[in-house]
Amino acid sequence: MGQKYADVDAYLADLEPGPAAAVRAVRGWVHEEIPGVGETIAYNMATFTRDGRSLLHLAGWRTHLAIYPEPEAPADDPGLVLDLAPYASGKGTLRFSLRGLDEPLVRRTLRALGRPG
Repeated sequence: MGQKYADVDAYLADLEPGPAAAVRAVRGWVHEEIPGVGETIAYNMATFTRDGRSLLHLAGWRTHLAIYPEPEAPADDPGLVLDLAPYASGKGTLRFSLRGLDEPLVRRTLRALGRPG
């Protein structure tokens, strides 16, 4: 499968307004929670990188926002995995409804994904 988008801005421009707004918000949170990350497109999704390696992928869908992969529980936030259980949809995917996106939980998820290791 070839890349459809040149960059994250092109990806956002192709989304419907609801998913685009959610991806834009989470994109900002990624940069706040994981300083210094890069952006690219991989698997035709917004992808955030550090040192040339993918940290996480972000995709906007009609009814939800998806974050890949699902993080492991960090030592300083052992309850994260339990809190994410309702959003887990298999194969390491988290699906958050576009209605009432849980910013504190998404930010905890981003911090866990951004930990070195």
